[in-house]
Amino acid sequence: MKEKWQKIANEYVVSLFPIFTMVEAFSKNIKKIIGKSGDLFFKIENNAIEYYHLPSNWGAAHFAIVKLIKKNQNFLRNIFSQMEKLGLEQASFTKIFKSNLKGKSNRVLNNYYQHYVLSNQEVYAYGLISPLLDYQNTTFLSDELNRILKNKKAEKYFGELTTPLRETFNKQQELDLLKVLIQIKKYKNLEKKFKVLDSQELVKYIRENNKKVWRLVDNHTQRYAWVHYVYEGPAADHIYFLDIIKDFIRREINPSKEIAEHKKSKSDIRSQQKKILKQIKANDYERNIIELARDLVFFKPYRRELQTWSYYHAEFLLKEIAKRLRLSLKQVRMMLPEEMEEALLRGKINSGVINERIKLVVYGRKGGRKLCLTGKQAQDFFHENAGKEKEIKAVKEITGAVAFKGKARGKVKLINTPEEIKKMNEKDILVSAATSPNLMPAIRKAAAIVTDEGGIMCHAAIVAREMKKPCVIGTKIATKVLKDGDLVEVYATKGVVKKIHPVK
Repeated sequence: MKEKWQKIANEYVVSLFPIFTMVEAFSKNIKKIIGKSGDLFFKIENNAIEYYHLPSNWGAAHFAIVKLIKKNQNFLRNIFSQMEKLGLEQASFTKIFKSNLKGKSNRVLNNYYQHYVLSNQEVYAYGLISPLLDYQNTTFLSDELNRILKNKKAEKYFGELTTPLRETFNKQQELDLLKVLIQIKKYKNLEKKFKVLDSQELVKYIRENNKKVWRLVDNHTQRYAWVHYVYEGPAADHIYFLDIIKDFIRREINPSKEIAEHKKSKSDIRSQQKKILKQIKANDYERNIIELARDLVFFKPYRRELQTWSYYHAEFLLKEIAKRLRLSLKQVRMMLPEEMEEALLRGKINSGVINERIKLVVYGRKGGRKLCLTGKQAQDFFHENAGKEKEIKAVKEITGAVAFKGKARGKVKLINTPEEIKKMNEKDILVSAATSPNLMPAIRKAAAIVTDEGGIMCHAAIVAREMKKPCVIGTKIATKVLKDGDLVEVYATKGVVKKIHPVK
């Protein structure tokens, strides 16, 4: 019986660009690193994407990585180091896209674009090691660490031992914004304005009445506009960050205390990690697994941040290309590299095909052969190859993995895209297929987080630990059995979500 392709993830607000580079990386580039390659395909419909893989294919790549780690304890560290190097180089290179591109020829723009596609494939090749190693049913590091701690009766230390000591860009952004709040608090009248004016009015007021604070807000915006961009933005503006400051003030956050406590927490966790390792008498192999798991928790979101940075820069290039080709930005994002070259160098564009892709496109590799299908061909391929999802019966209780302990009760809000954030209220329960950085405004308001996907090292788990919010991940069915307004109780300590009743 022919093996069916299985869905492994969902994401939202995405196009062919830049995701096709992931497929190419898994089919081509990754073989140089682990000696194995594989095929993936994805379906984009209604601006949402579903990823599919062959379990045997994915599993072979997973075990190849495990074998390399066991053979050379520095293998994974070298992967992380190379990924960071390439990611930083790419983010640095793409800054040129923010310069004036009007004077550049079409040939130069095409060179920029093609160079970027190849460099992003390289970054993805190293970045794919993390999900291949620890995601869904292939979770070597998580399982190995759990086994080690269970044998030593030290399961309770999992969180402490896997807490990274390095800061992600997202966390650094938050700490820097707290520093801006310290300066705002020096002006009592200004602080009061944050409580009574909306953010649009605040922009005008600060710009006209407090040049010093405006420079701080403006510099922060210029520095971190990209941090929650993900694939297609939108980029953060002054209002976005002023809204976060308003939230800090509303919650009566003491910025100096918050920064001091964070520094102390980092120092304490470093000391605690050393103490635990000594207490459990970890041998060299066990220490190595613990350190690698901790590195993985950091590098999974960090890799995504580095690519996010470059995607933000890439928008400037894509907008200039769209203008010259008289296409929309979305249309340009639905073009393939060879089509981009044809359009820029020879003026050949098949806008009909591009528009069909906006409705529905299946892209991937099967047996090494590239596929890019639309319309009926896409539907037929999908129905023939994709495994059917299990039918879900009505349930009152949902179970998943514990990402951060705690308990919360509130109304469900299904949040998968930035456009849906506006329906999120304080103390609602955020339910998502899988959280991403562009959902942070909703996450801040949430009393608890529940996701379909993810493991203990996913975005939701990492953010929940940072923000100390109850979080249950990997439920697989939460978004399918819950709807907006349902009243639920989240018992994150036990990984349980109970449906009380729908609120009328």
